[in-house]
Amino acid sequence: MDPELAALASSAATALVAAWTTDAWTGAKQRLARLLGRGNDDQAAAAAAELTTAQADLAAADAAGDLTRSVEVERAWQDRLRRLLAEEPTAAAELRLILGDLQQPGTANTPPGGDHIEVHRNTFHGPIQVKGVQHNHG
Repeated sequence: MDPELAALASSAATALVAAWTTDAWTGAKQRLARLLGRGNDDQAAAAAAELTTAQADLAAADAAGDLTRSVEVERAWQDRLRRLLAEEPTAAAELRLILGDLQQPGTANTPPGGDHIEVHRNTFHGPIQVKGVQHNHG
């Protein structure tokens, strides 16, 4: 495989695993499922289901403190993306766009800095600490 495509698959897999816990994931998931489906709606739906299952598996592993599972999931998606790029090198352009969107701070409703917490019309009786910059709207 072309080293550039192998590097792209590796970077994309890393970004996917990292994005599964962000707001950016929803849009990226649909785009990636379409890319993996290669124009076939049934294959795209199957890919979306596979991505959802992988995301849930990773969330469960994180909750259980299984740090090796994320490495395994990332490796599996790296292999999957390498196969896609080996079979269809033209998919690299779309994968680069998806990767770029995942790596851009502030895209897909993900604010710079990562976390986004909103609280509206609530009453707090005591100190509240939220990490990051806090904006209070009255």
